[in-house]
Amino acid sequence: MPSNPGKVTGVILCVGAAASVLAFGGVEIVAFAPVQIAVALLAAFVFWRYGSPGVSTPTLVVLIILLAIPLLQMIPLPHSAVAAAVPARVALADSLRGVLGAAPLQLPLSVNTYETQLALTRLVCYLLVFLLSFQSYRSSGEAFPLITFLLVLGAIEAIYGTVQYLAGWHYIFTYAKKAYLDDATGTYINHNHFAGFLELVLPFALARILFSRSPGQRKWSDVITSTGSSQFLTGIVVFAILGVALIFSRSRMGIVGASAGLLVVSILALLQPRRRSTLAILLFLVAVPVAYGFWIGLSPVVERFDPPVTAAPIEEDRLPIWRDAVRLIRDYPLLGTGLGTYRWANLHYQSTSLWGRFEHAHSDYLEFPADIGIPAALLLFLSLWILTVRTAIRAHRAEHSNTRTLAAGCAGAMTAMLFHSITDFNLQIPANAFIFSWIAGTAAALVARNGMTTAKPRLHLVQTEKL
Repeated sequence: MPSNPGKVTGVILCVGAAASVLAFGGVEIVAFAPVQIAVALLAAFVFWRYGSPGVSTPTLVVLIILLAIPLLQMIPLPHSAVAAAVPARVALADSLRGVLGAAPLQLPLSVNTYETQLALTRLVCYLLVFLLSFQSYRSSGEAFPLITFLLVLGAIEAIYGTVQYLAGWHYIFTYAKKAYLDDATGTYINHNHFAGFLELVLPFALARILFSRSPGQRKWSDVITSTGSSQFLTGIVVFAILGVALIFSRSRMGIVGASAGLLVVSILALLQPRRRSTLAILLFLVAVPVAYGFWIGLSPVVERFDPPVTAAPIEEDRLPIWRDAVRLIRDYPLLGTGLGTYRWANLHYQSTSLWGRFEHAHSDYLEFPADIGIPAALLLFLSLWILTVRTAIRAHRAEHSNTRTLAAGCAGAMTAMLFHSITDFNLQIPANAFIFSWIAGTAAALVARNGMTTAKPRLHLVQTEKL
């Protein structure tokens, strides 16, 4: 029996993340269900064997609220209570009375309780991944094997996507792609979600390169000529492969989000000693994928940022969806329409592309308020941004290179995803949400572990003064 849950947790999380990514991002219920079961069983064993994770009170409050909202949304409430709390929900039920018959005496807040149940099972999985990764790192001081796993899986996905783009091979295994035929998508259906996965990996690749020096190595030449040079050079190769695949995904906000995450890692590296050598490495790392992209041909990528006049501008694309989402949120501001119900609730507000329906709001910052209400969504994203900032501070203050690498990678990955979420819905894709939860849990443990290490000397000084 292992003395800490680190290795067992790491192996299960690796298998779950890989299975989700390779199965079209885990968007199919059948594909993601085994992962959910495995995580639930692992959590039951780990928490029974090693005790509760011991997260801070504010974190526990956020997790409880995120669980309580969808549970409340599924409970049938008296018609009068729902009318007082969410008038739009009663109005919707009344508008369907001619189709469904007389209005029920009790009514749930969710407009589709089945979808809320499915979304709640996914949410529970993500929260368990967060708690498992938190406990794993806090108990062992090692994020086994987060960085190595992400770099290996990221390289495999990047190579797969690059081959798709260069060879014009429109397949995901044996599945013939029906959309995004001009983009690299890896094993994802949507090129934006493929880019979302890559932007979670790229900051770790950059952090491993820039923070690979030990205290005894004062120059980058010492790193390159040392016994760890193979790891350094491998990191450069992996970074280049990931960068090329991201460019060929042709995801505009994916590239912008990844750039934001890499900027965070770069700033943290430049705050360390030997700034000029770090800057030279950064310029080289940027030049390699860009130069290769120009050699292959970047015209299709550039056209995504500067589309021809005949192409539909963003005002005719996402902005109408966002306007409809704002109208929806305005009618359900406090408790939302039900977790996971956007595609159903939006039908009542959709004003464009009426021949179909939108599955998502193309912005996590709008979809979550629509689903769970403004207060809960604000609490969620505010907590994530605070955690990102505190993790970046932890990276800056860390003394050990491994801790700096891990913290900088986590801060950069979370920054990239939170930026990309402005115009997309990566947090609604199980594979990306799973990995993001893993990274967030590790980041929370890094911050908490730092609090533990800084509190002990103060306690010792107080005791010494008393003596």
